[in-house]
Amino acid sequence: MEKRKIKVAILSISSLLMISMTASAILADIQAYFVGVDSSLISMVLTIPSLMGLVFAFASGPLSLRLPKKNLVIFGLVCGLAGGMIALLFGSTSIYVLLGCSLLLGIAQGMNSTMSMALIADYFVAEESGALMGLQSAFVNGGSMVLLFTSGMLAGISWQMSYLVYLVFIPVIVIVMKNLPMDRAPAHTEEKHTEKSVKLNARVYFTALTMFLFGVFLFVFQTNIALYVAGKGLGDASTSGLINTSMSAAGMLTGVLFGRMQRVLKQFVIPVSLLVGALGMLVIFVIGSLPSLFIGAMCCGFCLATINPAGTFLAANAVHPSISSLAIAIVTAATSVGIFVSPILSNGVANLAGGNIEIKFLLAAIGLAAVGVMSFIGNAILDKR
Repeated sequence: MEKRKIKVAILSISSLLMISMTASAILADIQAYFVGVDSSLISMVLTIPSLMGLVFAFASGPLSLRLPKKNLVIFGLVCGLAGGMIALLFGSTSIYVLLGCSLLLGIAQGMNSTMSMALIADYFVAEESGALMGLQSAFVNGGSMVLLFTSGMLAGISWQMSYLVYLVFIPVIVIVMKNLPMDRAPAHTEEKHTEKSVKLNARVYFTALTMFLFGVFLFVFQTNIALYVAGKGLGDASTSGLINTSMSAAGMLTGVLFGRMQRVLKQFVIPVSLLVGALGMLVIFVIGSLPSLFIGAMCCGFCLATINPAGTFLAANAVHPSISSLAIAIVTAATSVGIFVSPILSNGVANLAGGNIEIKFLLAAIGLAAVGVMSFIGNAILDKR
């Protein structure tokens, strides 16, 4: 019964991890409302949560060694609620108020993305841990679908009203306060790694490198798919929205099935995930039709929903339980850095190719395939050690 309550709390937290993406649907409305404000400043409403998330994803690991995880989770949730409510009530007064709200959302996003995985590593072991990490990924994708749809409907009234969706933080705070224990990990976690040194090791750093490169290459899809659709005359913003929804839907289904996949694929789960993502990018580059974009999106959704729990599981189980939160924080932060670097690298390559957007998907396909091979060889070497 206790574990069931903890699962409910973890999955509730996970369903809100992509809530800052709701701003993507209202950026044009914000730009129109704040006449004369530079567009790069407007775009920071969406990008600041990612940057702050990077900082707090990394910081939450060391903090969890000194403070109860429950307190950190509640702090993150309260920051998210405060950011949404301030934006709802006062966001129309100044663009800088919205940017301040984005800072609060970034704290929530970064802290709880690490803590949700760290709690799984603390309270669940072996296959149960891997399966729950996959389910957590499914709730991230499913939650983002519901939140994006709801905020989009509310934005039809006015862009400020889209922030009403942040009221969902209130029941999640109640669920966490009621179901998540204050104590540290149960005794069995002290037994599962007694032979491992209480320090970070090569496996953690190699996994972080893999996740960084994954972020660099996979997020070429999310940052370029709308431009590709518009540039090729394949549809409008609603078409891009449907393609992104298919990615989330595939990720949600993959997350639910992750536990079974991990039992079957074992050490091949990360290489296979990356190769499927590479295949999706290659399909877009070679065919380029609207159906191929949906196929590519579903391949990328599979990759995203598989590698996130697999990488976290690998890092968490490579170290002593007392520092698993730190290992998870490093892997999460590495992914965020990769996502941040992704447009810089892909745009640079595209500019060298004369502004050809298709070349970005070829770059991503080659990159993901190479990282998949690297992951297989590197983990094989570490296994022998």
